[in-house]
Amino acid sequence: MIDLTTELTAWLRSVDARTLMKEIVAEAVQTEIRGALEDELIDVERAAAMLDMTEGALRKAVERGQVPCQRVGTRLRFRRMNLLSKSGRASTPSARRAPSRSRSSTRDDPD
Repeated sequence: MIDLTTELTAWLRSVDARTLMKEIVAEAVQTEIRGALEDELIDVERAAAMLDMTEGALRKAVERGQVPCQRVGTRLRFRRMNLLSKSGRASTPSARRAPSRSRSSTRDDPD
């Protein structure tokens, strides 16, 4: 007669079973986090901080249609994932500005 409890317990203690369980849990956690981030709405203050701009500048960007938002009553709310993609694009212009600063420093060089 086969003792399923003993065999199952032995298999669950094996390296293969532990590896499989870790992968399943990691994937579930990643999916849950991704879903939470996609659904999370944040206020103007936090959104402006994420985008490294003032609240006024953020409101103007919303009026121009440059930053997507949702209105909850009279308040603006922003999806975190949308802002993360915007902040990735926002870092590009500052990278373009860096060479101009270095050029100005070479002009001040006495050589």
